[in-house]
Amino acid sequence: MERVRIVLDTLGSDNPPQELIHGGLAAAEAYGVELLLAGEKELIEREIEGHRLPLSIIDAPEAVTMEDSPIEAVRRKKASSLMRGMTAVKEGQAEAFVSPGNTGAVMAAALLLLGRLPGIDRPGIAVPLPTLRGTNLLLIDSGANADCSPHNLKQFAIMGQVYMQEIFGVERPRIGLLNIGAERSKGNELARKAFPLLEELEGFVGNVESNQLLRGEVDVVVCDGFSGNILLKGLEGSAVALIGLLKEALRQNLRARLGAFLLSPQFRRIKEKLDAAHYGGAPLLGVKGVVIVAHGHSDALAIKSAIGVAKSAVENRLPEKIEQGIVRLGGLSRLQTLLHRRREH
Repeated sequence: MERVRIVLDTLGSDNPPQELIHGGLAAAEAYGVELLLAGEKELIEREIEGHRLPLSIIDAPEAVTMEDSPIEAVRRKKASSLMRGMTAVKEGQAEAFVSPGNTGAVMAAALLLLGRLPGIDRPGIAVPLPTLRGTNLLLIDSGANADCSPHNLKQFAIMGQVYMQEIFGVERPRIGLLNIGAERSKGNELARKAFPLLEELEGFVGNVESNQLLRGEVDVVVCDGFSGNILLKGLEGSAVALIGLLKEALRQNLRARLGAFLLSPQFRRIKEKLDAAHYGGAPLLGVKGVVIVAHGHSDALAIKSAIGVAKSAVENRLPEKIEQGIVRLGGLSRLQTLLHRRREH
């Protein structure tokens, strides 16, 4: 079986390239993937010297920074690790692209170079979250689109369903619409108009409030990217605060420290569940290829995990399965799909 080829963007994140390269090397060794490292050639050569792994370098001296305008970055920074790395996927040199860089620029580059799947108006970022039942919840969209239409939310729901079926093995994913109340009349105009469209999908259970999400009562929750990103960062901040409060409480006296020592294995398991590094990256669903968006603060472990997510998506033929799901669940006819492909050629 041929190795999965994955591009790693080593520039533009909050951490230095060396940290990302080390995560890439760990992934290549652990997962048996072929890695294409996009970035400064001389720096990468120094970091990979002595490693007997399937590696190659995409020389890209320019970096797309977090401050760059996404549209301007893809137009003007043609020699960036983002653009040259995504071009390698477009040209068939690799099957997947992983980046902890500017999310908006990654999305813009993916749309420009790879294009949308037939029947998809806007791609969405899908983030898995742990629940109290030990299952996973998929949040989509978590930041790709600040403004959405009701039809966008329906497409997110279909893509989320397919992802949960193919990657997590959930046979009949339950879909919830993020809202401020359970009643169908609640929410803003977007939520009220999206509700009847989502009712057309098998598995839709209605509105869910943010305080219900981690109970494991739904498998996919859909929302616009603005709300999803606020929710995600709120959950991340709450987890960090909770761990900090526990540490402070367990240092109060000898009895507390002894209890902390006895419970340390359980605390480690909880920390692992809450640690974004163990989930790695989030797929950008709806584009013609596998694109994984990693957190800007990703360390070597998070990058390793993100590459693992990319490998799984490639092996499960995720873009193809999503396209089939749109045809099956979204009302896009096979004729429309063929016409879409013909227009592109």
